[in-house]
Amino acid sequence: MVIKRYIMTPGPTPIPSFVNTSMQSLIHHRTDEFRDVIYSCRKMLKEYFQTKNEVAIFTSSGTGAMEASISNTMCAGDKIVTVEGGKFGERWGKIAKSFGIKNIPLKVEYGDYARPEDIKRIIDSEKNIKGVYIQASETSTGTFHPVDEIGIMLKEDYSDILYVVDGITAVGVMDVKPDEWGIDVLISGSQKALMLPPGLSFISVSNKARDFMKRSKLPHYYFDIEGELSKKDTLFTPAITLFLGLKRSLEYILYEEGLRNTIRRHGLLAHAVRESVKAMGLKLLSKRPADSLTAVISPENINSSNIVKIMKDECGVQISNGQGDLKGKIFRISHMGYVDKPDIIMAIGALEIALKKSGYHFSLGQGTQRLLEIFSDG
Repeated sequence: MVIKRYIMTPGPTPIPSFVNTSMQSLIHHRTDEFRDVIYSCRKMLKEYFQTKNEVAIFTSSGTGAMEASISNTMCAGDKIVTVEGGKFGERWGKIAKSFGIKNIPLKVEYGDYARPEDIKRIIDSEKNIKGVYIQASETSTGTFHPVDEIGIMLKEDYSDILYVVDGITAVGVMDVKPDEWGIDVLISGSQKALMLPPGLSFISVSNKARDFMKRSKLPHYYFDIEGELSKKDTLFTPAITLFLGLKRSLEYILYEEGLRNTIRRHGLLAHAVRESVKAMGLKLLSKRPADSLTAVISPENINSSNIVKIMKDECGVQISNGQGDLKGKIFRISHMGYVDKPDIIMAIGALEIALKKSGYHFSLGQGTQRLLEIFSDG
């Protein structure tokens, strides 16, 4: 039996054919032709990030930009608050430790979200906090932290503190407004809403962040934000084909679909997935779900690994298991990037098959029916 393959994971996400086509050619990176590509990408990234701030591009995964946000702005011995409500929030603390930064973690139960008052309490009790580091969308739990409320609180009450947001699965998915919310550093990656393979990361920096960069004494060489922004090309050999794909992807999102429509599409698909799994009697992990992916608690006595395996092996639909302590307990369905209604219908249908084969008792078709009702109305 022929089984087609479909990626419904929160990274990498599907790549459209027109983006793949744009990456077939190769040009030299120390030419005016490629400098024009870089200039176009940086200009469009500002529009995509909804910011007036400059955006640097690294040939790396998103973690490279996360590291740069610490190594370029802090000094050894500085104290920062890290919001740790999942695997990627916990990564902030590990990066900080590697650079001799003292991180004060705000531990958040998996699936829950950070409250501004909790961050305020830490800042007031610890004193001399230099930065707050948080995920917008915590990919391991499918949670959208209130980065707007936190940012506005920091801007009004602690304007000398750097506010850093990992928007890797948020930018281009949800309406993130860094300038309005006081986000000084905003990060994203290529293999999410930008519909590209892994390998590029992006980091926007405010004027305040650039002032922090001037005082920073931490060592960094490859991940040099100011160095990248000061050149018309790149400091080091870039992932040339990914830059070409980035240019085409940004053109599509901004000028063909339109960013507002892109965000609306993600919102509709997320709503439809959440409602369809609830119609099957399943529960969401997150108390404040993100529009990038949906984390679903596996039914009692059913290991989520089995659901993921059946969907992949028998239906060709690749979703993601839980990570760390959540492995076997949840599964995660992405609706991010180059995804539309038919993809979601297929994924929910495959999920129903996997649940039935795993021994879950429900009326087959419940989720798909709810999904079709929502899509018929929207």
